[in-house]
Amino acid sequence: MRVLDTAVITQLGTDLGDRAFVDRFVGTYLRMLPGRVGRVLTALEAEDHDDLMDAVLSLRTSATTVGAVALASLARDVEQHVRAGDTVGARRAVRRLSSTAQQTCQALAGVAS
Repeated sequence: MRVLDTAVITQLGTDLGDRAFVDRFVGTYLRMLPGRVGRVLTALEAEDHDDLMDAVLSLRTSATTVGAVALASLARDVEQHVRAGDTVGARRAVRRLSSTAQQTCQALAGVAS
């Protein structure tokens, strides 16, 4: 699976008519991503299913907004495991979260002006 769908960022720039805003938005996303990932990891470790669901939904939604398709897909997998009460499956999916987030950061850094 590809890491990033750059057409999403291009379309966002077109829709808003302000590429500088899109670049700032991507920069903010990149700065916030480690905290979002950390929140998922912390909630899973604490077995706080409500916070885990909130954290993973935040991660998925923000990833979708910037076209981070691999990260959004992984977050969706975690979400499905959490909804099903499958902690083992959620833990297995979360193991890939940090590396996928890092790949996302690298890909987004390449498209931000």
